Amino acid sequence: MTRSTRCVFAVFWLAGLLALPSLAQEPPSEEPAPPSITRLDPQPMAGIKTGRAVVVKGETGPDGHRFMLDGLTSLMPVTVLLRPVTRGEDVAMSLSKYAWNQPLRDGETDGDVLKFRIRTEAEFQITVTAPEPGTAYRLLVWVGDEVKPTMAPIVVKASEFGAASGGVRWGSVALWIVAALLLAIVGLLTLMLLKRRKP
Repeated sequence: MTRSTRCVFAVFWLAGLLALPSLAQEPPSEEPAPPSITRLDPQPMAGIKTGRAVVVKGETGPDGHRFMLDGLTSLMPVTVLLRPVTRGEDVAMSLSKYAWNQPLRDGETDGDVLKFRIRTEAEFQITVTAPEPGTAYRLLVWVGDEVKPTMAPIVVKASEFGAASGGVRWGSVALWIVAALLLAIVGLLTLMLLKRRKP
């Protein structure tokens, strides 16, 4: 074996030793994919006179389904309804604002309909779960039109003020009468005290 052949053999031998640790390593474990989030977009619906609505038909289990609704204002009433397709099955629902694992409202259908009425700003999240996989459910989200409170004007016209102040004028006259009577009583008491002091 020539010197050059020995060198080539030594190089391949070292390369094989270096490759052994990497071959012995376990393949990296795949991380579970994060749950998908469905954005709900309520639209005008037949049979609903005011507001917008969206209906979701699905089957859920312990992992649950996640939904998100945005573009809300605090003047919009929101109603969320959940029911199982098969009467008697249990489906759970939770509403959250920021963190999914910190629900602000939650409950179970107990075989009937679960209903939440809320008002919020911007967006909120909905999570639907069931103890048994493949549990069919129906989810309805209704968003009402903005309800702006009616406020009476704080500025009153001079003509309206004069018409509405008749009671106030009578009240001021009554106050003057009461004040005059009090002064008369004080005056009489003063005279009586002065007469008693005279010898």
